[in-house]
Amino acid sequence: NDLVGVPRTRSRVSPSSARLPDARSTTMPSGLPGLVVTVDDPTAESSYGGLGGHATYRVLTKHPDLGETTVRHRYSEFRSLRKSLLEACPGVLLPLIPEKKILANSSMLLHDADFLARRAAELAEFLSQVTSHQLCMASAELSNFLRWPQPLVLLVQEHAAAQELPPLERADGVDGADPLASSEGDLVAERDDLEAARIVLQRLASRQKDSATDTLLFGKLCQELSSHGHVAGLRAPLRSAADGTGAVAAALQAQAEANAVSELLLRLGRFARLAGSALEQVALRRKLAERATSTAKRLADVSAKEGRETKDSKRDRLGEEARRLSILLQELRDAHAAFTRTLLWELGRFRAAKEDGLYCALRSFSAANEAHSQRVAAAWAATAAGVAGAGGGVGGGGGPGEERE
Repeated sequence: NDLVGVPRTRSRVSPSSARLPDARSTTMPSGLPGLVVTVDDPTAESSYGGLGGHATYRVLTKHPDLGETTVRHRYSEFRSLRKSLLEACPGVLLPLIPEKKILANSSMLLHDADFLARRAAELAEFLSQVTSHQLCMASAELSNFLRWPQPLVLLVQEHAAAQELPPLERADGVDGADPLASSEGDLVAERDDLEAARIVLQRLASRQKDSATDTLLFGKLCQELSSHGHVAGLRAPLRSAADGTGAVAAALQAQAEANAVSELLLRLGRFARLAGSALEQVALRRKLAERATSTAKRLADVSAKEGRETKDSKRDRLGEEARRLSILLQELRDAHAAFTRTLLWELGRFRAAKEDGLYCALRSFSAANEAHSQRVAAAWAATAAGVAGAGGGVGGGGGPGEERE
């Protein structure tokens, strides 16, 4: 039921009419029930003459009552969408999209199926988060990108308008104090610590994999040693060690593989990226404040000149400019208040979700590693018992340079 090309209206939910849940909520905003957006089928498309080229991805929207709509987009168009949403949704923590890969021979990536599949999954996660966010889902930029039909656009707008924002009075704090004064430093520390924890956990999984590989290699060497001459009494213990360390290596490998794709690892990366998105919004808010400050200074200068001017014609022109600047200044202050309100809510939601998400992931990670460690310990215990049982009378003597027990 291809609905591409159905005309749409350019409308969005204004911050004043949208309502969002309290920042203490630990759940992420829910999208329109039944709405699913997927990204798949990466396809390489060569440029004219066969040199260079790009990949396109199929973006599929499904709704149980309104059917499907399909469109293909290249990576650069996803980047353009995010840039447009930054302007359309001030204060919203937009998820990051994967960085552009630059290679001397970029056509290599067009034939790298694993790379294209990973990128499709990352772009799908981006769209999933955007289409479930109350302040983004109803934007004309998003519906145009996804080629949504008008009935779906209206349904999404109705759903988004039913949400709730905190009061605008919260926007600029009390007595002129900036409620986000310390946010930049806090976010830098959060982002860096989350990313550092992700890297260390990734390294731990890698070392566990190396440990599994070395344990398996040790078992193979025990098997080789058992085939040597003059080890008649040691042959059985060596073979038992070889068999046992194979089970140990399998348990270590299972632990490494589980940790490499653990929910904790994924969430550390996701929240680190969201902290980066928050820093992006803090910087944009600062630019808006600087523009308001510059406009206020300009207004003061023009008003002062107007008061000193003696010629009616020049005074009238300065008065008109002062009125224009006054209107602009009020618009900038209103925009800054709305930006601050949204960003305050987003930061509260981000930190509540981070606490809840990391707590759940830490519990699962700890429990899983406890279970894996028990299996590793059990495998070593079985190995030790097997070696002891196969030893027979070995060990009573002592070779050159060895102490007797």
